[in-house]
Amino acid sequence: MPVVVPICANHPVGLLLGLAESMRVHLDEAARSIGLTPQQAQFLVRLEQPTRMSELAEHKNCDPSSITSLVQRLERDGFVLRETDATDGRARVIKITAAGKRARQKFLDKLGDGSEIIQGLADEQRAGLARLFATT
Repeated sequence: MPVVVPICANHPVGLLLGLAESMRVHLDEAARSIGLTPQQAQFLVRLEQPTRMSELAEHKNCDPSSITSLVQRLERDGFVLRETDATDGRARVIKITAAGKRARQKFLDKLGDGSEIIQGLADEQRAGLARLFATT
């Protein structure tokens, strides 16, 4: 089980950074346990409807060529399809396949609700996060 890294553990931002790092480790472990890279798993989670490659790159704040290689691997493994956009024949949209939906669900099942990470916090860390969230 991931443990929150004590980054300035007495400071609210430090608590959040530690929690974010623990969540990243948890996400990575869940993805790898089902044979996906963390990037592939996160990509499948975000792909709810057919989406243009350019929109996916914009969402990830990266160059479209980075998305292309990720999509090629997912397409090769049968998790997504690339099709011509019905509204613009020059553009391509990415659609999740039934296999992709199954992989996404396995990943989400492995993730659970994140409570194991919260339960792994020290009492003072849970109290600090509770105070932080109570003020928002």
